[in-house]
Amino acid sequence: MLEKRSVTTVVIFSLLTCGIYMIYWTYVTCQALQQQGKKTSIPVILTTLMMLFYSSIGGALLALDADDNINAIKEMHGMPKSENKVLWLIFGIFIPIVTVALVQNEINQMIDTAEHARMGFDATNL
Repeated sequence: MLEKRSVTTVVIFSLLTCGIYMIYWTYVTCQALQQQGKKTSIPVILTTLMMLFYSSIGGALLALDADDNINAIKEMHGMPKSENKVLWLIFGIFIPIVTVALVQNEINQMIDTAEHARMGFDATNL
């Protein structure tokens, strides 16, 4: 299940643990995204291992997998898709922690949108 997490907390924990939390986050988040998005083009364990040993490749795999699955989830729930693949891929290769932060932010926004829709809020009236 996708969880709403503070982007700041994810980044700080990743830095404080020298990347260990980022590896954990990658595994848990990719697994949840693939379960809900049904797009399993890249195995979760491959993304996690690449993030552990070759963070540039892992960041790129995370970017590709997350974008596909997030858009699949959005499509299932009638939300507009977003094309973040190129931006996430560039950051994933050069600064993977930024990709982690961007993916978590997108997940948080998707969860907020779904909660507002369930509660009957109309964003145009706010």
